[in-house]
Amino acid sequence: MRKLLITVLSVLPVLAILIGGGVWWVRALSAGAGSIVLLAAVFLCRRFSRAFPDVPWVCRAAAALAVTIGVVNVIAGVGHSAAVASLALSEPGYGPLQILRFTTGAMLLYSGAMNIALSGAIGAGRRDAIGIGVASGLLFWLYLVFTLPLPGTGGSVPRELVLWTFYLGWLGAAAVAGQRADRSTLPSVRPAAA
Repeated sequence: MRKLLITVLSVLPVLAILIGGGVWWVRALSAGAGSIVLLAAVFLCRRFSRAFPDVPWVCRAAAALAVTIGVVNVIAGVGHSAAVASLALSEPGYGPLQILRFTTGAMLLYSGAMNIALSGAIGAGRRDAIGIGVASGLLFWLYLVFTLPLPGTGGSVPRELVLWTFYLGWLGAAAVAGQRADRSTLPSVRPAAA
């Protein structure tokens, strides 16, 4: 586990610097933030592993991603909503762009709160919680897809879209792993001897 953590933490900043845009210090800050988020996900995955040892590892990893992405989205949603509210007070009128900005803050808060609330049940391998996570995540993913071509998104939509596509993939893998685990724990039905 330690080797995996060291490998990922050493590769992630390099990728963030190569892929990220902007000046060098913005890329360095985004690489540092990405490393902290990844470290938090690995730490949470280990905690879920201790709490639910009989559940497939994919469910525990999906739960760790749910908490990590949820916290990031709640923080981003509060910051975005505060920034949009102060911007809206200084502008003379409201238009579709202001409404879209308020909607983005609300969607960030909703998706983050849903992920945090469902993370324990996802870590336990409950398929209903995984399904609700997929439904709420797909709602936010579709919102990102529809806002992608709009002007004024600030370039953050493609990164969020990649993150949410990755997370939805993990939830799908957790659903499949949970279904296989359910089938393997079912008692086999044998015909009664006559």
